[in-house]
Amino acid sequence: PMTAVPQRTAMSHAFGSLAVALIGTAEYYQLAPNIDAFTTAVLAMEMILGYVTFTGSVIAFAKLQELISGKPLIYPGRNFITLIVLALAVGLGIALVINPAQSVLLPIMAVFALGFGFLMVMGIGGADMPTVIAILNSYAGLSAAALGFVLNNKLLIVAGTLDGSSGLILAILMCKAMNRSFLNVLFGGVGA
Repeated sequence: PMTAVPQRTAMSHAFGSLAVALIGTAEYYQLAPNIDAFTTAVLAMEMILGYVTFTGSVIAFAKLQELISGKPLIYPGRNFITLIVLALAVGLGIALVINPAQSVLLPIMAVFALGFGFLMVMGIGGADMPTVIAILNSYAGLSAAALGFVLNNKLLIVAGTLDGSSGLILAILMCKAMNRSFLNVLFGGVGA
């Protein structure tokens, strides 16, 4: 039904971003260890965004479909823990750029990125899920655009950039319409 379009959109983002992240992972393993720093950096960024978007979109779908509670998961130090998980994923991505031969770091980075997506969206209430889906749309687009640079695919770069920028603009407009700040949606835990 039309009322289920947000969760259908969330699942589209989940599968699209997972596909991009897995292609990036395969590309890394195919090129490593003889991979330049720029390509490794772009791949690390797109894999982090892809895996974050995958788990975030699955949680958004589950909340909107009422498979799990729509209430935000709030606990002491939630934002700090969530940001630490993100910092670990980014740190492992940087370590991969410094030494691309350390392929064992990639699955660990992916796990932290998946964990960040889970923690980020679990901490957001169900009423904000449409805005979160727009943000995740932006992440999926940026991830696809980054993969376009690696694969030298101009169409993927353009489509991903348009998707990423339109998702961000939509999220900002939705926040303004709800009279809420962008950061408040991501870190507020409204409804707890």
